[in-house]
Amino acid sequence: MSHIIKASTYFPITHEPFDMPLPIKLELHHANTLMCIYSIKSDLTVDYSYNANTDIPMLTPTDRYLKVDDVYYLMRTRVFQDIPFIAPAELQRLGLTAYNPYEIILRTYGILPGDAYWIKRSDDPSGFDDAIAKYNKIMFGVQPPGPDSEIEDFLQ
Repeated sequence: MSHIIKASTYFPITHEPFDMPLPIKLELHHANTLMCIYSIKSDLTVDYSYNANTDIPMLTPTDRYLKVDDVYYLMRTRVFQDIPFIAPAELQRLGLTAYNPYEIILRTYGILPGDAYWIKRSDDPSGFDDAIAKYNKIMFGVQPPGPDSEIEDFLQ
């Protein structure tokens, strides 16, 4: 007997926009290797700089000029999907009331089990070990901040 994935349970990842402050500069890392710096301007154009001195695969296209949709898509692939049976519990764990990939990445660095890629704002001094420690603090056994606390204080 074969297994069938029902279309109603599959949610494709989109490149739909979400709220984030602009302009912004984000960094994509693989463990301790800086892979790319993305600068998204207020007019939604993207400047970027790839690390050409590594053989580690890039998560965004390298064969064409990037659009903001590519960055939206990248960020959406590094967080849990906005689906009813997952999102509410994860949002509560993160101290969020609404689904926003940018806000999720601020808290989780876009860390996923199974690979060493992560994303941070360029003004965030965290290194890979710091990002992993903060991710583990949030995701494994620590209560999310209460409604009167700031997530930034919780992450320190």
